[in-house]
Amino acid sequence: MTDSPRASAPGIKTTWDRGVARIEFDLAQPKNSFRVADVDQLEAAVDEAIAANARCIVLRGARGTFSAGWDVTSIDPGKDDPMAMITNLVAPFCHKLRTLPVPTISAVAGVALGFGLGLALCCDICVMDEDARVGSPFRGIGMVPDTATHYFFLSRLGHAKAAELIYTGRLITGAEAAQIGLINRATEAGSVNAVVDELALSIAEGPTAAFRLSKEILLAAGDFDQIVAHEGRQLQRVFETADLKEGIRAFQQRRAPKFEGR
Repeated sequence: MTDSPRASAPGIKTTWDRGVARIEFDLAQPKNSFRVADVDQLEAAVDEAIAANARCIVLRGARGTFSAGWDVTSIDPGKDDPMAMITNLVAPFCHKLRTLPVPTISAVAGVALGFGLGLALCCDICVMDEDARVGSPFRGIGMVPDTATHYFFLSRLGHAKAAELIYTGRLITGAEAAQIGLINRATEAGSVNAVVDELALSIAEGPTAAFRLSKEILLAAGDFDQIVAHEGRQLQRVFETADLKEGIRAFQQRRAPKFEGR
């Protein structure tokens, strides 16, 4: 059963299902293109989900498309301050999304371009319809990709492939994005929302307190010795959680555990 919708700003709709907050873009601009006010609304929706104890957050687009990125019609090269936009809006929000204390999943249908692709890749897990089209076609307007596109392309694809996608502006399908390792997986066309809903519910029913600690390790990264040491510190913390106690108890009693995320 799905819980009743909670508070959501115009254009950004949040629905709930057993601890999963599904945040959906339904914006006024074509193909869910973003403007400044939309990012502010999305951040408010994310903050509300965390405050309401979401155990997993899903980002997806309404009307069969994730997001075509930034609304280019709102850009004025003669007046806009791109450094201020990145420093004060885009970077802080993307950092928040990337480091949220709960698992995050993006469900991509239609297109995910530019800023939209960055939002999708900032999530812990990214799943796309196999026929979705994604990329950063900024060469067509003489712009440098942003929203951490260089970071994700470089870390996941390597220099040569990253350079190719940036220099050509070529869009790739969800199937190709999965094949080259840019995203987690591609699903049969039209099925991404159902697949992600099932995945999100499975994650939300797990030991999300432990997931949060593992996420901190993954984001901190480091060499072998640094990661092993971080694991030791996180194990010390996880032994204080109710979920760990429940998990051990359930194992000893040969039953399925009932985790609460604390």
